[in-house]
Amino acid sequence: MKVYVSNYLSKSISVIDYETLTLEKEIKLDENIYPHHFCIDKEKNKMYLPSSSNGILYVLDMKSEKIIDSSSIGGSLSQIAMYKEEIFIANEDSNSIYFMDKNTLDPIGMICLDDMPHGFCFDLPRKKLYVPCIYSITCIDIINKIIESKIDINLKAWHIQLDKYKNEICVSTLDGKVVIVDENTMTIKEVFDQFLLPVQISFNYKDKKVYVADLGYKNIKILDYSQGKYIGSIDIDGIPQGLEISKDEERLFISDTQKNSLKVYDTSTNQLIKEIKVGKEPTTIICM
Repeated sequence: MKVYVSNYLSKSISVIDYETLTLEKEIKLDENIYPHHFCIDKEKNKMYLPSSSNGILYVLDMKSEKIIDSSSIGGSLSQIAMYKEEIFIANEDSNSIYFMDKNTLDPIGMICLDDMPHGFCFDLPRKKLYVPCIYSITCIDIINKIIESKIDINLKAWHIQLDKYKNEICVSTLDGKVVIVDENTMTIKEVFDQFLLPVQISFNYKDKKVYVADLGYKNIKILDYSQGKYIGSIDIDGIPQGLEISKDEERLFISDTQKNSLKVYDTSTNQLIKEIKVGKEPTTIICM
């Protein structure tokens, strides 16, 4: 298993061995590629990289470590994900989600949304895509490519994560809050306000914990999964950005944009296992 980290200012991807927690290599990208987010087609050994600086989607052959294709989409591209043979990309400038054929990069269509759709999350069993925008959250039918429902909120929604067991979506906001939304009714169930600038959210179902990276307080807030109460924090001694939990839920990976490192924590003790130096301004983390 490998851990991949995008380094925004270094214009590179760090590759780390999961077992030894050692840096294997740093893949240098083209000069104009600023990777904030990415996704990987493991079967075809390809990485898809939307560059927020120039609005171009790049395809990296992970074996040759060369860019083999690209497509100009335009605007400020942020999050990207795959579903079957399609790619979904959030565009903050045009306030939309783009759909593309992942093999040909031909456009399939787009859906216009409210202001600044930065992140999104899938509920694949239900074939839904949830997109947070400034003052709203939209549910998209990914098969028919239509807006199924939308909830207006008086908060600046930013990042989002699906709770696969409770049929809830958790949304971090630029207002310093985390909002719990009922997926079935698209109504707000609860609002947590112990944060300053929450970013990524990750679930540890094994230990019944919810982790929230708080960029403002420079720590990871921990909530009790069952009761939804604040139970502690992990002091990062840096600036946390990305979060990823291992498949066995025993390791928590955190990208630190201040120390330019990937920090690995034991989820049972919250203790730091290792700090691995990567490129400048690491953001997204993917384990696979």
